[in-house]
Amino acid sequence: MTVIYAFQDRSGHWHGDPDAPLLDPTDEPGRGILTYQPVPGTPEATSPFAGQRLTVLYGVTDLEAGPVTYQLDTGGRFQATWHIHTLLASPMGAAPLPAPSATPPDPIPAPCLESAFTENGRRYVLTGTRCDNGQLTLELTVSGERGEVHGELCGAVTADDLAPLARLLDAASRTLTTPAVIPPPRQGSGWAPAHSTRLATRFRQERDFGILAAEFGCSRAAIYQELTRQGLIPAPGSGSAAPASRPLSEAMQQRRHTHPNSHTRWNDEEEQRLARLCAEGVLTPELSAEFGRSEQAIDSRLLKIGAVGPAADHARLNVL
Repeated sequence: MTVIYAFQDRSGHWHGDPDAPLLDPTDEPGRGILTYQPVPGTPEATSPFAGQRLTVLYGVTDLEAGPVTYQLDTGGRFQATWHIHTLLASPMGAAPLPAPSATPPDPIPAPCLESAFTENGRRYVLTGTRCDNGQLTLELTVSGERGEVHGELCGAVTADDLAPLARLLDAASRTLTTPAVIPPPRQGSGWAPAHSTRLATRFRQERDFGILAAEFGCSRAAIYQELTRQGLIPAPGSGSAAPASRPLSEAMQQRRHTHPNSHTRWNDEEEQRLARLCAEGVLTPELSAEFGRSEQAIDSRLLKIGAVGPAADHARLNVL
């Protein structure tokens, strides 16, 4: 899926995953302009990025897509990754202070309802604010232990709607959490024709083997073997993968000349070594040279793995 996976703010700082590997390593990252204009009165309106013209990078990656689709000024509608959605909708740090004015701003209405609890490592927060027209603006946020947003609901209702909505959510919980019975996709040693055809269609829409395996009730290896049999992906050692045989573009060659590992995947050993060197006090420029990646990519990876050390502290300052 094509997603927005990084953006540059008006100060020139990159956020998100600017060095995320694309599924086709010979592809060029898409670049566009997004004017971030959240709806006034919503929590997103206090974002430090509200009103800014952001330069975004997008492409086909294996990063998980978030729930929001963004319209670019330069054309095109793309979902953003959860990481980008979290930064834009609920960024770390304080919102920028408004410019001083002759008249004091209207006070922000205090919540008339606020309830929260933690369960299974997740924090559930419900906030309700009464509007001037008598309606309630409700916001339900689900976040992780580190404050990262996993899901949210927001909307305006009347007080009379609360009880019916509670019953509806309870019914949905009991219905949607019941495990679905997934028919086995294979017959004997092969796949049923209908499932094989559906797999080919879904693969063109969704390239994540984990999602496909869960959907078809089988292992990732079974998905891989069936797609290989259908010729939708090259068999190991076949050398028939057309994207891999295409030469890198001139722009990508220039990036790789400066940063040899630009837009390649990080492996576990590299991430562990990066965290260790950061903890030992190695700074960002030295880490960039060590791993053959840009300083922005190093900052992004340090934040993603939760590294500690001077370089990680510097990376966190860049996102505030």
